[in-house]
Amino acid sequence: MNKFSSRYNTYPYQEVRKVVGELKVMSAGIEDCTLPQTRDELIQVELKRRLEGHAADLEQMLSSNCYDFSTVVSMYAIPAEDLSALLPWLEGNKEKTSRAIERLYKKTEVRDFEKPLPVDIPAVLRQASEFAALNIQKYHKNLGKLLQELTKSGEFLRDINAVPTTDARSYFDPITKTLAIGIPAICYVTEDGSLHIREREMIRLNGHEGQGHALNQVITESNGLPYFLRRSSSATIGTQESIAQFYEKRVFEDLKNSPETQKKLGISHIFDEIYQDAKDARQINEYQLKSYQYAITVLADKDLGPVQDKETVAKRIDLINRVALDPRWAYNFVESNRYNYDSQGNLGPNLTCELRYCANPIERALKEFQKRSIRYDGDGRSKIDSVFYKGFWTPIGFIDNARIAAKE
Repeated sequence: MNKFSSRYNTYPYQEVRKVVGELKVMSAGIEDCTLPQTRDELIQVELKRRLEGHAADLEQMLSSNCYDFSTVVSMYAIPAEDLSALLPWLEGNKEKTSRAIERLYKKTEVRDFEKPLPVDIPAVLRQASEFAALNIQKYHKNLGKLLQELTKSGEFLRDINAVPTTDARSYFDPITKTLAIGIPAICYVTEDGSLHIREREMIRLNGHEGQGHALNQVITESNGLPYFLRRSSSATIGTQESIAQFYEKRVFEDLKNSPETQKKLGISHIFDEIYQDAKDARQINEYQLKSYQYAITVLADKDLGPVQDKETVAKRIDLINRVALDPRWAYNFVESNRYNYDSQGNLGPNLTCELRYCANPIERALKEFQKRSIRYDGDGRSKIDSVFYKGFWTPIGFIDNARIAAKE
């Protein structure tokens, strides 16, 4: 249906109604289970979640009903505990994030600051492509070798080809098994016109896109999982992003513990600076992302009062401002979304669905392994990685899968 819609810009609505009915019948035929104990129970209850999510998604297409907050949360399988954890995390990390910003500012040399690469100029693009390709291969090869030494899952990196792309956004193409690293993301020029690599960003992208999304996709396809667990959906996006963020952090720790790999990459003399920069930048980015997510929950809270009421607007600005780093941001965010509501006062679903990225099943899954004294090192790491990479799960299903795997 999605492929049909992408070609003809419409849906076969009669067929959609039929499929919704069949999905509901199939879902109703699966017994619910709040805490599955066996792999069969786990797969059945996860299938039930996926069927219900698909049915709700399609049903909204057919109806004129409004997308209220609970509907969007249900469709994207956003865990309630991850939503409620946003404000406490922000309150506990505001001062730490402010210190990270000041630390980065004080040690950054502005005089030779990085300039964007003009890839629209053919000669520059040719030079940058060759430069980027050489460095991408170097990092892919050496970080891949390091990962293979640390975990059995690293062997699958050999099935992945890494290349440069003119797209600023890096990505993994599952059809060609190609990791495409954005030239504008990793290359920059200085005032003297010389080309340079953003080492920190190169490492981060190898962790996030390569060791995160790419390995998740490749390992999932290589295993004999049921069809629905080998296909991502709106309900699994939060988990997939949580996995990528975990390995983005992990690659810096692995590199920190491997002076030999640092030497092969030619960054031994500056790695401590790269590591601290990455840590500070991650703290700032995570804070900004969680601030954005928390602000969405504030906008979606109907209990604060009528949408266009001046007192309601003031309440929203005040609540967001308490955790905002930029004193102007809360006002601008609330004002720019003043009319992003339907007639029933529900915040627009396109903004609300961004909350799917606040899901954090990785941390709770790690705790399930720790309960069984399985640590993230040596053989324990290989065991955990094999579970984390295998399948596309909803956040709840991912945690249940870790719990059962740890018990096994």
